[in-house]
Amino acid sequence: MAIITKIREKSGVAVGLIAIGLILFMVGGDLMSPNSRLLGSNKQIVGVIGGQDIELRQFSEIVDAIKGNYPTPPNEQQMQGVRQMAWNELIYRVAYGQQMEELGVTISPEELDDIISGNNIAPEFGQYFRDSTGEVSRENIKMYLASLKQQGPNSPQYQQFLSFEQQLKTSRTRIKYENLISRTYFASDLEGKKEYEKQNDKVEIAYLNVPFYSVPDSVVNTSESDAKAYYNANKEEFKRDANRGIEFVSFQVKPSDADKKNLEADMQDLARAFERTSNDTAFVEANTEGATKFLSANMTGLPTVLDADELEEGKVYGPHFAAGSFRNYKVLGTSEDTVYSARASHILFKNDKDDAKAKKEALATLRKIQGGENFEELAKKVGDAAPTTKSRGGDLQWFSEGRMVPEFDKAVFSARKTGLISRLVKTSFGYHIIKVTETKTKEQFELAVVEKKLSASDATINEAYRKASVFAASAKGGRKAFEELAEEQKIFIEQALTIAPSATFINSLRGNSVRQVIRWAYNEAGIDDVSEVFDLDDRFVVATLMTAREEGVADFADVQNEAMVQAKKEKKAEYITSKLAGLSGSIEDMRKAYGNGAKADIASDLSLNDVSIQGIGIAPKTIGTAFGLKEGEVSKPIVDENSVVVIKVRKADKALETADYSIYQTQVENRYNRSANYNILEAVKELSDVKDERYKFF
Repeated sequence: MAIITKIREKSGVAVGLIAIGLILFMVGGDLMSPNSRLLGSNKQIVGVIGGQDIELRQFSEIVDAIKGNYPTPPNEQQMQGVRQMAWNELIYRVAYGQQMEELGVTISPEELDDIISGNNIAPEFGQYFRDSTGEVSRENIKMYLASLKQQGPNSPQYQQFLSFEQQLKTSRTRIKYENLISRTYFASDLEGKKEYEKQNDKVEIAYLNVPFYSVPDSVVNTSESDAKAYYNANKEEFKRDANRGIEFVSFQVKPSDADKKNLEADMQDLARAFERTSNDTAFVEANTEGATKFLSANMTGLPTVLDADELEEGKVYGPHFAAGSFRNYKVLGTSEDTVYSARASHILFKNDKDDAKAKKEALATLRKIQGGENFEELAKKVGDAAPTTKSRGGDLQWFSEGRMVPEFDKAVFSARKTGLISRLVKTSFGYHIIKVTETKTKEQFELAVVEKKLSASDATINEAYRKASVFAASAKGGRKAFEELAEEQKIFIEQALTIAPSATFINSLRGNSVRQVIRWAYNEAGIDDVSEVFDLDDRFVVATLMTAREEGVADFADVQNEAMVQAKKEKKAEYITSKLAGLSGSIEDMRKAYGNGAKADIASDLSLNDVSIQGIGIAPKTIGTAFGLKEGEVSKPIVDENSVVVIKVRKADKALETADYSIYQTQVENRYNRSANYNILEAVKELSDVKDERYKFF
């Protein structure tokens, strides 16, 4: 489809050149100036790190340097990882660099030499210079560095090395900086003790739980002003990432019946040429599109469209269509497999419930077949074989020796002729009536395969593009026109309401080309705008922008329903708390006095590591309160995540004192170390106010 797209693009070149010439004449040099209003002065900025604009050129240089380390050019999926590595590299250089400059953390020339050719060679560099034993060879590194000197500092190889050296320097400096922070952490004896208690202190509570949902909405009168008050008091809860919402229609490009017939005719011509050729290898290499070019197939692996009894050496069979492709098979010859294959059918009577009954039914069926009744018809009606096997009249098709259970295997592979085995065969599955349809053989066929995938022709592609173009042109009036036209033409409209800037797919739209739709939604489209036609991998798409939200606290109008839910929860909490305040007695007495909606129960073996209580759900405040009460003490009403809870501590088991908390100290330190580098990165990004706007370009 990309070729067709290029052809369409070139058809407008002449008009485009004239238009560009007129624009250049009218605006002159202003067009190309860094502050051009026409192009926009920030069009080449992919983000901001530590107050420093990151230009596309700068970012692309690092991307290219990382790509240079790949043995083969990375595909688009791998490029996503490459771009992320490049962005992280910039964060390390700029944001970390600012932090490290303040602290005076650097890599000296001596240290740099050490990680390149000294005693502490960086693994990411040394991996390219291993000797035959797998060890890093300093001699190989010296030879490489000497060859770079000979090539000179302007050679591509030297420049690539300098870029890699810079990455090593950045990486090693970052490690020093992270170690400077992370290795200052030490868990004290007290922290070890607290961790020990957190894991081993236990409480048992009796609780009264009144869920918010037990209070009808009509009981608490909640207005828009209540929702607005909640919103104003809890704006942090309503912070949102940027996203876009679109509607789109697809014009799928599917091969037509004519495309299929044309390909079939081409494959028939190829089959005749295939049969005539004397150089099968060259013919297959030149004509196939499939991964399998040559195949050694025993009876179990022979394509189902081929009949082993009819195959002749030198003959071509096909074209056969399956899984979106036509295939021609040429028989190059036969050979002998290492194992036998055979073919059989069976009728199974399972004996897992009643052995005698299963055997009786099996014998009766065997007698019917021996009396002349049709095996295949009976196999479809009686017995306990798998449904697919029954539908085939009991046919198990070809199978290799050793695949079936031993008793079944022996009965089939010892048969000297085809036909019904005159006795029942008992296995771990039950009683089998077996008909051998092909006796054992080691014969296998050597096949050459020519495959052509069915794809849409240029005519089919252009017809789909024409329909999409007409739709896009007719819907230019905006989203209303878009929706009316889709309804009129009975085209299904898909909605995607929360597309992130870095999204790589949109609902059913997959593949690398989806990013162009996302870039349009973020960079070009206004609300209700209708796009031009997007050329995706297997379809043409026309979209309209429904919503656009930027990063930050969402407008009240956008989150009013969420705020209303939270405001209602607050009012229900107040209602329940006030009703509980006047109650006394045991937990059960309070439950009865409260009435409908209140539930009482006991929760045992709670620890501070728990976050939920069975019967209540997520309840961190309740658990925390339980460990702050004494045995026998009753709490005040606790407003938790989904309910109001009153607890009484029935039993509080303190963990036995121990002289050594070092194990728990180590656990605390390990937990810190596992997240230290990530937390440092996030803290540096926050301090440096990192803004990632790569989505505008990729």
